[in-house]
Amino acid sequence: MSKKEKVDPRVVRTKRMLTDALISLIEEQGFEKVTVQAITKKAMLNRATFYLHFTDKYDLLEQSTDDMIDELKEAMKTSFVASKGTYDTESPNESFIQLFAQIGTYDYIYRVLLSESTMPHFRDKLTAVLSEFIADGMTVMQPDDDLLTIPREMAIRFYASAFLGVIIWWLKNDCPYTAKYMAAQLMKVTIQGPYKQVVIEQKSSL
Repeated sequence: MSKKEKVDPRVVRTKRMLTDALISLIEEQGFEKVTVQAITKKAMLNRATFYLHFTDKYDLLEQSTDDMIDELKEAMKTSFVASKGTYDTESPNESFIQLFAQIGTYDYIYRVLLSESTMPHFRDKLTAVLSEFIADGMTVMQPDDDLLTIPREMAIRFYASAFLGVIIWWLKNDCPYTAKYMAAQLMKVTIQGPYKQVVIEQKSSL
């Protein structure tokens, strides 16, 4: 996507219409049955407009999900840096809040894509973001691998899977709690619960 497209509201609006149409059709009939013709019909746009921006439905899906994931990563990274990576069970870290806030912004899209069994690659993308986020947090809490009771990568995989499970539950239940509440609970169960079993020595700030 070019810089011109990023700032052109008409292009942004058109792509959003096509993305919304795609997600709606995926929910109705599954991704494999979706056609470009069906997408443009639901979006009330012509095929020429579609091909001006995308090569096929796979390209539309890839660009749409990449943009969404990139936005999530940027929001979490910015807030993590701003908070200097501090963790306090009494007040949720801003990066945790942004995790749920960003997903909540696109809750319908996340819900559909995470429920679509034929698209494990989207789940993999989100898991990769969660893994990176968790790895950064663990490094802040305990940078020395020798002071971990289990391999770091194993712990990261465990927490990433747990986080993903909580996110899916939250989405399937129509986001019954606020992003801040979810962040607080996730930090509490992570730091006061499982993390204590993994990290032998914790920083005094905790």
